[in-house]
Amino acid sequence: MLLILGDGGALADALTLRLEGVGIKAGTHAPTSDAEARDLLLERRWTATAVVTRDDVLALRLTLLSAHLRPDLPLWATIFDRTVAHQIREAVPKARIVSTADLVATAIAGQCESLMDAPRPRWTHGVRWVDDALRLLVITGSGLIAALIAQIVIGIIGLHQNGVDAVFFSARILATIADSPHADTAPVWFKLISTADTLATIGLLAVFTAALVRRLSRPRLTTLVGRRACPARGHVLLVGLGQVGFRLAQALIDHRRAVVVVEADPDAPCVRLARRAGIAVAIGRGDDREMLDQLGVRRCAIVAAVTSDDLVNVSVGLTTKELAPRVELLLRLGDGDVAAESDSLLHLGRICDAHGVAAERLAESVSARLRKL
Repeated sequence: MLLILGDGGALADALTLRLEGVGIKAGTHAPTSDAEARDLLLERRWTATAVVTRDDVLALRLTLLSAHLRPDLPLWATIFDRTVAHQIREAVPKARIVSTADLVATAIAGQCESLMDAPRPRWTHGVRWVDDALRLLVITGSGLIAALIAQIVIGIIGLHQNGVDAVFFSARILATIADSPHADTAPVWFKLISTADTLATIGLLAVFTAALVRRLSRPRLTTLVGRRACPARGHVLLVGLGQVGFRLAQALIDHRRAVVVVEADPDAPCVRLARRAGIAVAIGRGDDREMLDQLGVRRCAIVAAVTSDDLVNVSVGLTTKELAPRVELLLRLGDGDVAAESDSLLHLGRICDAHGVAAERLAESVSARLRKL
C-alpha cells in the first residue's frame, strides 16, 4: 500500500485513482506537523511512500523525514526547483525525483510542436513593443533624430555650412546652448523652421527623459533586440508564468520557437527567472482583450493558457476565440471534470489535463517499482 504525503489536492486524488486502476491501494494524508507525519510513516502497512505537493519546501521536509524514518521504503517526491532536486538526490540517492511541471510542460510543448510549422529564424518573427516606456523611448528618440537631421539640412541650405559645421551647430541649437553664426542674417524661413524645430525638440526631450527614467526604474522584461525581444507574428503566446509556464517557455525556446509570456503578478518568482533565461514577459491579465491585442494574438501561431487557475484558462480561451477564432488554442486544466466539460461544451481547443498527465507518469513509475518487490 502506498502512502501519499503532501498537502492533498487534485494531483494526489488523480494519482490515487490511477493506482487503484492498476490494483495498487493508496492512502492520502496531509499531516499538519512532523509528529503527525512521523506517526504515519511508522505504520507498518506501507510498502512505499510518495511525497506529492506543489510546495518545494514541504516536499523537501517530508522527503528527508521519510528517508530518515523509513529508509526501507521506496520513495518518490515531486519537486520543481532543480537546485532543491539536486540537493535531495545528493542527500537521498534512492529517492526518485519527479518534476510535475516538467512533465506537463513537455506534454504541452509536444502539442505545440505538432501544431506548428518547421522552426524559422528569430528575425522573421519581427518585433513588437509591449512596454509603454520602451515605446515612448523609441518614438521620441526617433523624433529627436529627425529634428536634428532637419536642423542640419536647413543649416546647409540656409547658412551654406559644410557638413561638420552643420552637425556641430545644429546640436548646439537644439540643446539651446548657443545659436549658429550668421543666424541673425539668415532667411526668414530658416528662422521659422529652426524655431519650430527647437521647440519640438524641447518637448520631445522632456518626454524622452521621463520615459528613460521610467524604463530604468522598473524591471526591463522585454527589449528591442536580443532574446527578450517580443515577437510580432508567428509566435507562441503563453498566459501564465508559474512552474509549468516557465518550463514550457524554456522548452519552446530550446526548440527555436518565438515566445512571449503574459503574467498578472509582477512579483511572481518565475518573472525574475525569466529575465535570466531570456524569456520576453509582459505584465498584465491574459484574459484582457487589450493585452492580448497588444501581444499580437491575431497574428500569433498558438495561444497556450497555462495558469494554475482553470477558470482563468477557460476565460483566456473564450477571449482568444472571440478575438482570433482561427488561432490554435491550448488550455492547461487541472480538474478532470472541468477539462472534460470545457472540451465537450466549449470546443475551445486542445485540452491538457495537467494533473492527469503528471499522475499517469508517476503512477507508471510507482506500479513498475512495486511489482518488482
